[in-house]
Amino acid sequence: MIYIGVTGWGDHHSLYRYGVSQRDKLKEYGAHFPIVEVDASFYAVQPKRNSEKWVSETPANFQFVVKAYQGMTGHQRGEIPFSNKKEMFMAFRDSIEPFQRAGKLAMVLFQFPPWFDCTRQHVDYLRFCKAEMGDIPVALEFRHQSWYSTVFREQTLQFIKNEKWIHTVCDLY
Repeated sequence: MIYIGVTGWGDHHSLYRYGVSQRDKLKEYGAHFPIVEVDASFYAVQPKRNSEKWVSETPANFQFVVKAYQGMTGHQRGEIPFSNKKEMFMAFRDSIEPFQRAGKLAMVLFQFPPWFDCTRQHVDYLRFCKAEMGDIPVALEFRHQSWYSTVFREQTLQFIKNEKWIHTVCDLY
């Protein structure tokens, strides 16, 4: 099954009829699309009340792709408000629980930065991320082309399959 949606529901003004308020955009969006990427979770681990609100504003079969928090993917800008990575992952997992409980979590998207290249250290970190997320469906997006270079392409694809990541491809060109 292929689902069509966009990143976020608040930034695409051409999707909405004139006069739709910011607070009603997700309801309006959900009436036309079956899935959306939650981008807010990248900038901060969201309070559960936000997830609960978003779940309640969407149809029963609606799905969310929740972007992993920036501290989990190495994008961090500034201080991370957690004492360690385990605490950060635990807080993030707790924040997405309302999506899971409602059956509306499609996956968590780990979008790694352009400097996250194909190294043993980064492969080990991917395994750590997967272990921390447990049985939550997780998608993997690389933005450094070394993962798909002739030398590593087959190993990368086999790793994704073996570790049960959902393969996501970004067109940077």
